[in-house]
Amino acid sequence: MTASDLKPQTLRRACQACARGKRRCDQRWPRCTRCQTRGISCEYANVPLTTDNAIPAGKLATPAARNIPTPRRRMEVPAARAGGPPRPRPQLTIHHPLHLEIPKGYEPSIISFLVAGVSSLPMAFARDMKTHFIHPELWPCGANGTPPPPLRDIHALCQLFTRCQNTTTFLSLLRQKTLYHYRRISHTATATFSDTLASTQALLLAQCMLITTDPNTPYSEATSSMLLSLAQKLYAQAPVQLPSSLSPRRAWLFAESVRRTIIVAFMLRSVYSLQKRNYSVRTPFVDSLPFDIRTGLWDGNARAGADMVVDTGAAASTDAIVSLHQYSGMLESGLVHGISPFGGLILAACRGRAVEEIAYPAVAG
Repeated sequence: MTASDLKPQTLRRACQACARGKRRCDQRWPRCTRCQTRGISCEYANVPLTTDNAIPAGKLATPAARNIPTPRRRMEVPAARAGGPPRPRPQLTIHHPLHLEIPKGYEPSIISFLVAGVSSLPMAFARDMKTHFIHPELWPCGANGTPPPPLRDIHALCQLFTRCQNTTTFLSLLRQKTLYHYRRISHTATATFSDTLASTQALLLAQCMLITTDPNTPYSEATSSMLLSLAQKLYAQAPVQLPSSLSPRRAWLFAESVRRTIIVAFMLRSVYSLQKRNYSVRTPFVDSLPFDIRTGLWDGNARAGADMVVDTGAAASTDAIVSLHQYSGMLESGLVHGISPFGGLILAACRGRAVEEIAYPAVAG
């Protein structure tokens, strides 16, 4: 055994000259920068781990050509173990969901029923200040309260709609009001959610009047996209928790108004497409919209509705919420007796069926 065999193994990667001079070695191969500048011999006890050493062309061939061991790739040490700042973790890329649309065609009788249904909404609002998605009890001071400014504005237009004889003049005014309310929704950054809801409801009523007054207007993707954006904006901005100052009745009416307004926006988009193109487009988002099957709470009077909300409780209220797809399936299967007018529109829009076609099972007792 020789003396060299007794030398301890070292893991030092700096060259011998830099190690003796206690200088920092950049471990370039075959000569580090310091040795090359000084013109001295550069020897390594161990092969450097770096792999990005620049080698001038013509001075050194491949390591295999000169019988030089191939440098091993430097192993990256986690920053937490090395004592440095934590290394950023790779970001998980979340792709947007596919925009799936399902075209559906309906019978002419169903299309006529849907057009008549949405056309009746402005007339009902002009008469009672109430529709399938607007309830007067939600406003302050109950049914005798003052509606928000957008609904007051559209109420005057609905009254004019019921007795207007000059279609050209009314269409011009209607288009101006439609543009005004759409800009109010899009550009008012300080508007509350209640203001956005009222403006959206006014805009939907204006679209109902446009479909009836100007049936020869060609299909417009801009109108369809506007109705889609209105529904999605309400869905995204809807408050998770309502103020405790609201009574149970008004809290339920507020939540139901939001749900029904979103459903009417998609229904109106479908009716608009059916009337212009003879088919509608549905998305999974529409089918997953929530709906409260207790439609009697909406159609009943204030006293009866308040009693029903208090008696059912929070657990029963949660059980009553189903998806729009589930509710339309219940209607089609005959599981709902006494379908409301709004339920009839949902059945026609979602399933292409009329209430008269539904075979109800016998009621025991």
